[in-house]
Amino acid sequence: MSNSIATTDPEPRRSSARPHQPSLAYKRRTLAKEITKFRNIIAELEADISNFRERALAANSDATSARERLRYCTQEITRITQEELQGNSGIEYARALHDFNDYSRTHPNDVEGIRSRHSEATRLLGITNAAIREIIKPLRLEGEAKLQLLTKANEKYKTLNDDISALTRQKHDLQIELDTMTSEYRVLTINQNIGQGKKQRKSKKRGKKGKINKKGGAWTAKYKKSINCNRPRGFSQKQYCKYGR
Repeated sequence: MSNSIATTDPEPRRSSARPHQPSLAYKRRTLAKEITKFRNIIAELEADISNFRERALAANSDATSARERLRYCTQEITRITQEELQGNSGIEYARALHDFNDYSRTHPNDVEGIRSRHSEATRLLGITNAAIREIIKPLRLEGEAKLQLLTKANEKYKTLNDDISALTRQKHDLQIELDTMTSEYRVLTINQNIGQGKKQRKSKKRGKKGKINKKGGAWTAKYKKSINCNRPRGFSQKQYCKYGR
């Protein structure tokens, strides 16, 4: 029968049942840093929102100006067109058109005569339109430019407002977290002050029984009765037993 040696594993070290808890002061300092960081982020968001609002106002102003100028160009083009149609070129074209219509009714079989009168009316219309286009060309080009500016300004205004809305929501969420942390910070401050008050009260309590923590003054009667002059303790008790009784 072989001898076997029983081996036992060493007992594992017992870990503390209570995990390390950071002090109130440490929690308070950590929370204060988080509060400062959140306040800085919110301040940056507010600056961005303010900047975006200014840019949105500028874009809206550009859009309003472009819209008013475009309306003016359109009205001027209409007015000039009507004036030119009522001027010399317009009158000649109107006469030629009237002549073409009358001749077509009275001579429906004269194809050549109808064609010639139609060509004359068309020629005069081309001259009138060319004159009108030349006069209104600056207004037309300005109107097209203002229309493009209006489109871009409206798109920019919408984009900036979308950014403002997103940043405002982000700021609102951060403000809620900041308010929660600020409330926790107040609670930690109160608890820390309470803990410091308890330590101060403990330090003012009496020491061991038979000793008095006081600044000078006479011994109390109770303390005097407790002195055993057969076995006095210390120089003061010896002097009391020798001279003070």
